Amino acid sequence: MEKTTQVLLIGLVLLVTLAYGGAKAYIHYKAGDGVDAAVLYMAPYASLEYGGISSTLSGELTIDDVRLKINGYRDDIYIGRLGITTPNFLTLLKLSNQAAASQGSDASPPEYIGLIAEEIRVPVMADYYSDLHEKNIKAIAPSDIRQRGVQCVGKYGYSPRALIALGYDELTMSMSVILRQTDGRYITEMNFDIADMAKMEVDVTLAGSPMAAAVGGAAYLPGLHSLQVKMTDNSLNQRIEKYCTDLGLSQAQIQRAHLNALQYAGSSMGIEFDEYVINPYKEYLNGKSVFTMTARPRQPLQLTSISKYKPSDVPALLNLEASAQ
Repeated sequence: MEKTTQVLLIGLVLLVTLAYGGAKAYIHYKAGDGVDAAVLYMAPYASLEYGGISSTLSGELTIDDVRLKINGYRDDIYIGRLGITTPNFLTLLKLSNQAAASQGSDASPPEYIGLIAEEIRVPVMADYYSDLHEKNIKAIAPSDIRQRGVQCVGKYGYSPRALIALGYDELTMSMSVILRQTDGRYITEMNFDIADMAKMEVDVTLAGSPMAAAVGGAAYLPGLHSLQVKMTDNSLNQRIEKYCTDLGLSQAQIQRAHLNALQYAGSSMGIEFDEYVINPYKEYLNGKSVFTMTARPRQPLQLTSISKYKPSDVPALLNLEASAQ
């Protein structure tokens, strides 16, 4: 009897293993078809090569060791892993089946789905990065671009020369965007991490209902329920202080440059930050490693309505506050 039980258990394990292996092969086959189609579609604009396809029991499906070359540029963009994340492997299988089915498939959305890109390596002297920065500056045409404080705090983004001065010869970035829908709310979780620089986590919750979205279509605008932005310094502030000091700026000038860049970022969104944001941000600049800013409007707020208010009134409208740790 005991031997029979062992044989049955071994058989069950083998059956599960074969089923998992078959499902994995099927998912990879469908993903490969999709990637090959994308490569053909991108051909007029860029070429893409990749090392393989991976999936996990935790629900990730990625193409690995990606090399992307944009037409007209010499340097490659390297991405370690690029793909999607879902609740589990069964969700991946369900999504593959939905993609394969022409009709009659169960199209109910998963609990969440997200995009992930890990180990994006960008040499700071890459031609595409230099060109992108130059085009951005040309589009903004700022009158203060040559000011030392503007350059060392990166008010308009960092030039290749500034990044080298900060101690970087390559940027290694990872990012993810995860979408959820729960209790009549849409939740977006975004994470951006640049190694030895900084990490930013952004959580946005929109209030709305699937029925209202279906009826309203593209015209439907859910209201902002809450927003949280969390920045974690991983040596960037210290590097900025050294670079600014090397350029001859005093501590007071460095802080003014930081605050000027903060207000510039706010003005691009129609916000003039008040003391409840500025004071914690000063603490963050003066040695604390985490800065968190939250918005919790007293009732859901359509972001398009912000333009109707004076920038100085928007922090109160958003119930905006911040802290540093």
